[in-house]
Amino acid sequence: MKARPKGEEDLQSFPLGHASFAFTNAGVLYQEFKDSSPYLAYSGYAFATATGGLRIANNSHWFSDVIVSAGIGILVTELVYLFDPIIKWNPFKKVKGINLYPKIDKNHYGVYFKKTF
Repeated sequence: MKARPKGEEDLQSFPLGHASFAFTNAGVLYQEFKDSSPYLAYSGYAFATATGGLRIANNSHWFSDVIVSAGIGILVTELVYLFDPIIKWNPFKKVKGINLYPKIDKNHYGVYFKKTF
């Protein structure tokens, strides 16, 4: 833990919420519009970079904090889009009348199976 560049004693310089949130949103914008509108897809990264740059210019965060937080935001977005098809996988999707439902509560985990005739 380290103090912010202004010398504040709160020791909350890392991770930077502004940069990680901005780059997460930029990653989502990129994933959703990369095929249909490249300018819109990349525009999020321009705004996210401006957000991180302004945090450095305002002497609120260190350059290293912004870079690592941006990497965290991009990595999380890429992982979500990577695992999304696996999470939505359903072997009975094309079969009518069969459903699987996950059951998760405080002490139990399981799957409900439903067959409609």
